[in-house]
Amino acid sequence: MKIYRGKIGPISEDIVKTLAQEGDIEVATEQMSEVILDVEAIIREYLRLEEELNRQARELLQQRGLSYTEFGRVKRELAEEKKFEIGDKAVYWITHQIIECFMVNSRVTEIFSEDWVIRKKIAKIFNQHLGMEEQIDKEARAKISKSIPEGSPEWEIEYKKIFNQLAKKRGLL
Repeated sequence: MKIYRGKIGPISEDIVKTLAQEGDIEVATEQMSEVILDVEAIIREYLRLEEELNRQARELLQQRGLSYTEFGRVKRELAEEKKFEIGDKAVYWITHQIIECFMVNSRVTEIFSEDWVIRKKIAKIFNQHLGMEEQIDKEARAKISKSIPEGSPEWEIEYKKIFNQLAKKRGLL
């Protein structure tokens, strides 16, 4: 699951406002914007850590003389070593961090729901916002000429180009 920087603000706002409105957490109205910024900071930190992991994986590939096709495996191994979740499990890592933040944050005056309830609601919000990626993926695949074999370098370049164009139109990039 890819988290776009353009979606960090709306996702963070939805998380805090939904949890507050549904009575899972209590946040004073004047503190709401600060709590939203705290959630944004957690998501941005996740993206920073993921970029750092990518950099380390690329360096390891170079050091070991491995093919770029091994990138995913090397990145997964590094993530496991650091106990850092990637891919579809990223949301679980982020939700854990958000819940921890709520517990120690003086701006969140009370937490009324169990962790698993909050985790489920946060994951649902992420899926609502990031579900657009699947729609864009389908559209991009449909636009690529059938004469280009899927998986070829030419197909990958064309796919990225079309995907990015569609993502920009929808405000994801």
